[in-house]
Amino acid sequence: MVNTPWSKRLAKSFSIWQNRLYLYPRPEPLPRTRLFWVALGLVTMAVAAFSVYFIILLTTRHSVFLSNAEDLGIMDQALWSLAYHGDLHQTICNIVNDTNCYSPEGISRFSIHFEPILWPISWLYYLWADPRLLLILQTLIVASGAYPAFLLARLRLRSDIAGVMIALLYLLYPAQQQATIYDFHAVTLTTSLLLFTLYFMYTRRTAPMFIFALLSMACKEEIPLVIAMFCLWSMVFQRRWRSSAILLVIAIGWFCLTYYYIFPHFSPTGKPLLSERYGSLGNGPGQVASSVLFHPVDFVHRYLLEPAHFTYLKTLWQPALFLPLLAPWVLILSAPTLALNLLSSHEGQYSGLFQYNAEIVPVLIFATIEAVVLLLWLSQILLDRLAVRWRKPAPVEEDGHKIVIEHERNGIGRVWQLGLMLALLGLTLFSSLRTDYYFHGALPFSVDFQWPQETHHTQVMQQFVAMVPPNASISAQTRLVPHLSHRQKVYLFPYASDQADYVLLDLTGDIYPFFTSTDYTKVAKDLLLSGQYGIVKAEDGVILLKRGLPAPGVSPLSPVQPGSAPNSTNVLPNLPAATCDNTVATAQEIQSIQHPIRGTFSDGSGSMQLVGYDATVSSKHIDAEKNQYDGTDVHMILTTYWQVVKPITTSQQILFVTETSDGKERLASTDVPLMNWCQSVTWKPGSVIKMQSNDFFLAPQGSAALPKGLAHISVALVPLTQPSSTILDMQARLRVAAVKGQGSADVNENARLLRLFELDLT
Repeated sequence: MVNTPWSKRLAKSFSIWQNRLYLYPRPEPLPRTRLFWVALGLVTMAVAAFSVYFIILLTTRHSVFLSNAEDLGIMDQALWSLAYHGDLHQTICNIVNDTNCYSPEGISRFSIHFEPILWPISWLYYLWADPRLLLILQTLIVASGAYPAFLLARLRLRSDIAGVMIALLYLLYPAQQQATIYDFHAVTLTTSLLLFTLYFMYTRRTAPMFIFALLSMACKEEIPLVIAMFCLWSMVFQRRWRSSAILLVIAIGWFCLTYYYIFPHFSPTGKPLLSERYGSLGNGPGQVASSVLFHPVDFVHRYLLEPAHFTYLKTLWQPALFLPLLAPWVLILSAPTLALNLLSSHEGQYSGLFQYNAEIVPVLIFATIEAVVLLLWLSQILLDRLAVRWRKPAPVEEDGHKIVIEHERNGIGRVWQLGLMLALLGLTLFSSLRTDYYFHGALPFSVDFQWPQETHHTQVMQQFVAMVPPNASISAQTRLVPHLSHRQKVYLFPYASDQADYVLLDLTGDIYPFFTSTDYTKVAKDLLLSGQYGIVKAEDGVILLKRGLPAPGVSPLSPVQPGSAPNSTNVLPNLPAATCDNTVATAQEIQSIQHPIRGTFSDGSGSMQLVGYDATVSSKHIDAEKNQYDGTDVHMILTTYWQVVKPITTSQQILFVTETSDGKERLASTDVPLMNWCQSVTWKPGSVIKMQSNDFFLAPQGSAALPKGLAHISVALVPLTQPSSTILDMQARLRVAAVKGQGSADVNENARLLRLFELDLT
């Protein structure tokens, strides 16, 4: 017996595996019947509905100051600068807890991300230079991804109806909608561009595949790695060697050019400014990859099984019923982006929110299609085996009769497969809608969703924005920045707040990048008391400061003086009276109080009454009819209404307490930001003052779980200067008593608490 040379055995094994992995030959076209055109019409209607809804939603959000500095402000400034000054210049960054700040003079956009697609987008600014242009463009491009989803599913599942359902799944997929609603990002465009690439790759149409692959790579620096995975996949599963090899070389070359020339050339540090998010794993892509490859056990424990990371993966796959896991040969295409998100120290990347999953969505859609194909194939095998068993005990003598039986069996098989396919796709649509319902959804039925409304406060902000000269530098809060970004120097407060010509604050607005209102208040008051800025105008919680004007000084009613306390949080600046106009409840607001209640708080000098409260209570697991909430994730916003009977001479703060079923008190929150700015000693007798808390959890992450059973949410008043270490000291609280008559309060006089409402914690 002659031994076969190892080279021939290897070649034979390679040939066998090559044949086994040849899963995607050239697809057979489907005829375009009347049903096809009906299905295409339905997809077009869905695309139109998606586009109209999200365009109106996003542009309205922007108009009422619900867009953000990061990243709509950043992208708008960079594109405006490119269109009118010739460079992708940006000065907006997060100085508090990120690594994207370098100099107040600004940096090139290419020192953070390489997004050459911004060049053709900037040409549109010659027609209409407005951030809303970006939101409209992004929505239209994302919506167009429903067409390749429809066409790809139609070919793979051989069904026009299945194509429509997959297109709907794409439009409803939570990760896609999270990317769409969160401002504008070039990478969000890849949700559709990569789907077009996959469709043309599957149908072997080389020219359009190259076009959409190049457009995709132009959206962000990691996309060439995704395209490289597409190319390797096509080589293995389609045997498309030449076109895939050419595109692979282009993708790898693009990636190397970006990391070894573009970033070192444009970045002031010689590397991407966001690379510090991976600093613990090494310096550069090579070291990061080697850290993962040579420490696989550590990678699994730290980045896959760790609760936050594991929850992130579930958030990605659950809307599709985890079906993508049945098609790992497709799911592998998302490996580059999954690695970037899982390995990052930036929690937002593995939160399931924002734009970070945009390029994963096309892979999830394709993997869902392939999982359904697999299940249909397995069901067909099962049916064939059952048919064999069914045929044995009943031999057929007449050929004609046999043919009829075979036709009946084939008909049953087709009905079964159609039913199974529709059931699977219907369940994925339901699962996706369910996730849209409870996971930060942007649809009208989603939990906590509110349509953006214009208010008196947003009108005041528009007036203040118009007061800032177009060439002046300004540091402003995140929701204000996108309305001020057509200038060379605009900063996200507190960055450059000691250098800018103007500073614009919204005391009731989003305080990002600060984590707590205490941190924000300290920095803002330090600036007011620094002597560098004076107040141009203040109204309704909005303050415009200008460098060089006389400083406001300290109010004679301030409970502490600068330097006499650990920080300036409790210092009361001498603000114009109109600053706190928004705390005085209107007659309509008083009439609309959800829960009128009467309780009097007093000390030896004076008293005030709580006249009512509004409560917005939220939880992922809730039975509203039984008033039951999951104690691990229940959170709320409380607005209390107060009326001074006789002025109390010491500034107070609002203390919310949870009285749990074990008889203990637990701190719920003292986070009522305006109590530090519009202090209780300034409230006028007779006026009804409204004070809204920030959203707070009864059991914040990392704290002990609350006992199950009835819990009372109660309120007390304590001195503003009360140390946090003794915030629950009963003796520090004002005495409280119920007011007899309608709306009389439930008062715990011994604990000096007024009980607002109770929850059944499960």
